Amino acid sequence: MNPNKFLVTIEKLEEIDLYKKARVTNFLFPLKGFCVGIPNTFALEEIKEGYLYINQILDSESYQKLKRILKNITEKIKGIVFEDFGVITLAKELNLSQKLILYQTHFATNAKSINENLKFVDSIVIGTDITKEEMEQILEYTKKPLVHLLYGFIPAMYSRRTLLTNFAKEFQLTPKSDVWLEETISKKRFRAVENELGTMIYNDKYLNAQNHQLDDNKIFLYFIHPLFLRTQEKMKIIDDLVRNQKRDEKWEDEGFLNTKTIYRLKGDINE
Repeated sequence: MNPNKFLVTIEKLEEIDLYKKARVTNFLFPLKGFCVGIPNTFALEEIKEGYLYINQILDSESYQKLKRILKNITEKIKGIVFEDFGVITLAKELNLSQKLILYQTHFATNAKSINENLKFVDSIVIGTDITKEEMEQILEYTKKPLVHLLYGFIPAMYSRRTLLTNFAKEFQLTPKSDVWLEETISKKRFRAVENELGTMIYNDKYLNAQNHQLDDNKIFLYFIHPLFLRTQEKMKIIDDLVRNQKRDEKWEDEGFLNTKTIYRLKGDINE
C-alpha cells in the first residue's frame, strides 16, 4: 500500500518527522477551537503543512470565527477535512484553493448522495457502516476518487451538549472529560470524550481495514486516525500497513466491512 496516499491525524508535532521517515507526506491537524472529541488540537499558526480537520457543527458565531481564521490560510495547507456543509460556503466566500474533503461519519453510504455532494467538494470519506462489497459498488458509480478510512478510532455519535458534565452535575459527581462507558445489557463499551464544544462517543475498538483493500485508482487518500495511542504504537501501525503485515490486536476489529449493518435499508447501492 502506497504511504504517499496516507493521511494521518497528528496529535503531537514531534510525530511528524517520524511519519516522514516512513514516507508519509499527508498530515491532518485538528484545528483548535473547531474539533470535538480530540484532546490535542493546533492553532493555524502552528501548522506548517498538511490538511486541517474541522468536525464541529457550526453556528453563526463559530462560522464567523472560522472565517476570520481561514483568511490567514497559506498554500502549504493542502486541504480541509470537515463535517459541516457551511465550510463549503465559507471556502467559496474566501475563494480558497485548498481541497475540500467531506467527512460525515455515518452518511456517505450510497453513490447517489455522494455524487450529489461531489459537485461541491473534491472528495468524501466513505462511510464505515457498510461492507467492502458495498464500498466497491459505490466506487464504480462515483465520479471522483474517494477517501477510505483505513485505520482509526471511529465515532459512534456526536452531541453538541456537554453530556459528561451534565451527568456529573445531575448526580453530584466529580466531572470527567474522558471516560469509558458500558451498556449494561450487551456489555458493549464506548469511550466518551468531552470539551467545551460537545461530546464525542467512540466505539471501543479501532477499525482496521487493511484486509479489505479497494481499487487504489479510485482512492484519493487512505485515512489513518489513530487517536489516543502512544507514538510507538502508531509507528508500528504505519509500518504494518506499509508492509501489509497482518495485525491481530484484541483492540482492533473490521467493523462492518464483512458484516452487513442493520442500520442500512436494503436496496440499490446507487440509490
